[in-house]
Amino acid sequence: MGNLINLPNITPESIVVTNDSSSNYTRPNAFNEKNYLNVRLDEKNGEKQKTLTIRLLPMDLETGNPFVKVHMHNVHVPKEVSKSGYKSYICLSKNKDIDHEKYGNKCPFCELNQNAYQESLKESDPIKKKNFQDISIANKSNEAVIVRCIERGKEDEGVKFWKFNIRRDKTDPYNAIINLYNMRKEEGERAGQVLNILDIYNGRDLNVTITEGNAAPQILDASLSTPLSRDEEQMKKWIYDEKKWQDVFSTKPYEYLSLISQMKIPWYDREQGKWVDKEEIDAKKQGQAAQVNEANAEIEKAMATAGVAQAPIAQEPVQESAPVKDFTDSLIMKDEEDLPF
Repeated sequence: MGNLINLPNITPESIVVTNDSSSNYTRPNAFNEKNYLNVRLDEKNGEKQKTLTIRLLPMDLETGNPFVKVHMHNVHVPKEVSKSGYKSYICLSKNKDIDHEKYGNKCPFCELNQNAYQESLKESDPIKKKNFQDISIANKSNEAVIVRCIERGKEDEGVKFWKFNIRRDKTDPYNAIINLYNMRKEEGERAGQVLNILDIYNGRDLNVTITEGNAAPQILDASLSTPLSRDEEQMKKWIYDEKKWQDVFSTKPYEYLSLISQMKIPWYDREQGKWVDKEEIDAKKQGQAAQVNEANAEIEKAMATAGVAQAPIAQEPVQESAPVKDFTDSLIMKDEEDLPF
């Protein structure tokens, strides 16, 4: 591959899952579906299975590690936040590689998890004890792995990210890729060859088959070894793409997550300069509308008493709290990065 032999590569020593990547957090990017590997079936059109062909890229450019482990909270949320009733949020306390100066180190889900656990230890009533245990488990963080890749056939869309949970039965994509890598490595050793299917110069593409239902994706390697790209400049561009996982999987602030943990709908109130329960905003607007109606009624009454005819008083709408620049949607009905996947 010419002058690019020193590009960061996925080596046998680098293929481990770590808690964080070595890259520092940068600025968030605007939401773009092309930043994500779409592993969701198009159920509306009757899609029951599909296969995506991808090539993994190094995540950590210092070691070549293609995997980064993050801690997520998969929690129950109001339907207004997610139609499914569940969403995943990045843990603020267990992930080192996020902007803690901005978001802090406290996580409301972890706090709820620990508080409920401690209460369960003190509770003697079996029903109450079980309730506390359920709350603790529901707010426990889970491990997920993020990889970045190129999707074959859609190379023009650039680098994509794929996030998936680690499963206890080890049928998740991370374990599937590691098992496949080790199997091919052993085959190569028996033949007296060095075979690294994740190598960017002489590795193999991965075929990821998603099937309807809860079955884990099936992952197989292509039969031929090929470079990431035959265009050296394109290869370099993909490897050094500036997008980080923190850019495409956004972190939510503590007060936002605290509202979610209480099954409330977060809304950014510009007047108060903080996230509040949407019900508070609704009540505030209703109160303002009632005050306007009451004032208008008093004016009409006074004018009628004075015997002065009056044109109908225009009802001015109560202004909703405007969003702030840092959080583009005041009412977060969805997390955009989760939409297609």
